[in-house]
Amino acid sequence: MIKRVSGSGMAVLLSVAIASMSAGARAEDDSPQPLAGSYQGQVLNGDDFDPVLTAFSRNAEGRWSGSYAIGEEEGIETGTLDECGWEAAYLLRCTWTDRYGTGSVRLLFSTDYRIFRGFWGTDPSDTRMAWDGVKQ
Repeated sequence: MIKRVSGSGMAVLLSVAIASMSAGARAEDDSPQPLAGSYQGQVLNGDDFDPVLTAFSRNAEGRWSGSYAIGEEEGIETGTLDECGWEAAYLLRCTWTDRYGTGSVRLLFSTDYRIFRGFWGTDPSDTRMAWDGVKQ
């Protein structure tokens, strides 16, 4: 997703959040409907934060997917969120894809699905760049 920067302690923060979550992951068909919709936020993109609109929907088979639009200095960059699955309660993992490549994003939602804080990267084991949103 765009430009890569060296991470600080963000991976540690995500690890702490995951450890504090309940151990059981949600089944795909148990995922909550309140997740559906659009979230306005920001994403660490290169060496600065850019505005991002992230949207989620559920298909007829019960699988979640999404899209995003990042407001970059040069214009709007769009991408998709596919292969989404629950790693733990309120923790959604997806694969992002845009013209710059592909990678992983992990998003930790509030219990009412109004807010998420997450991290993305080009490798599932290296998601250190911030991505957040508030439901519109």
